[in-house]
Amino acid sequence: MPVSKRLSQLLDNMPPPERAEVETFAAFVVARRSLRNLSVLTDEISTQELMRLVMESGSFDWLDASCEDVYSSEDGEAVKWLSES
Repeated sequence: MPVSKRLSQLLDNMPPPERAEVETFAAFVVARRSLRNLSVLTDEISTQELMRLVMESGSFDWLDASCEDVYSSEDGEAVKWLSES
């Protein structure tokens, strides 16, 4: 499958991390074609389904890592609300 000259020039002018990002996006576009249930890509997914998907994906597991606990309730200063002036 030939790559257009313009696309080839654009890719040649990108640093490796950006090229990798373009490759990832292109792979996503190709994979999206084969999805059987495209409703996942629409607003038709319920809040419960979305929450379950996020929880089961593990995408936010890093937030539970102990190395992410950089702040405690002792950090910072008390908030002074405008009504307390």
